[in-house]
Amino acid sequence: MCWPTMDRESEMLKTICVAAAALAFAAPALAQKPGDKLAKAVTGPDAAIIKEAVGTIKQAGECMVEFTIGKDGKPKDMKPTCSVASYEPYVLRAMAAVVYEPEIFDGEVFETEGAKQPFKFGVVAAAQSTTAAAPGDKAPVKVKDVEPKDISRAINRLNEAGACTGVFTVGADGKPKDIVPGCTPGKYDKLIGEALAKMRFTPGEKAGKAIDWPGMSMPLTLTKPNG
Repeated sequence: MCWPTMDRESEMLKTICVAAAALAFAAPALAQKPGDKLAKAVTGPDAAIIKEAVGTIKQAGECMVEFTIGKDGKPKDMKPTCSVASYEPYVLRAMAAVVYEPEIFDGEVFETEGAKQPFKFGVVAAAQSTTAAAPGDKAPVKVKDVEPKDISRAINRLNEAGACTGVFTVGADGKPKDIVPGCTPGKYDKLIGEALAKMRFTPGEKAGKAIDWPGMSMPLTLTKPNG
């Protein structure tokens, strides 16, 4: 599940994606009878707390929360494991909003052990122009951001932390060109360059005419998950 992005004009950082995958439940030992049911999620983690976490920590990361679904439908005995430890208190707070229909077997309400809730956090900086717009000119406006899957793929493939400056020109067709990824380590340059090339912009204008707009920058922090 992906949360709404922050206002691109007022925020440097953008929440890419906080993914909540399907919950894994412990199945009852016996076959279900009419009226029996497995635990079922009614409400998910608190999105506001997740966005607060990303905006505060400003690092990509992943968490897995293992817990028991109580008879009251609330998570209990939660054990978070995060690649960035600072996310742990946030995911615990976010999980406090979760509610389930508890497991019922043979007419009796049971606790469900071994439930899991994964989280994935990704952060990139919004593209900025270092070229000042003269009166009447219009700077490019981003309409398609870097794909988070491309950033994750690069990190997973190279398995090393890094950082990139990401400088490029937005062409009159709205596509990045003359891309200089500026990554450390340099082996990220090719993958990040390809990711930046997929961005799209409303092109910059001068006297009402679309023009090439140099000096766009998009710094990226590439955080390797602990493993």
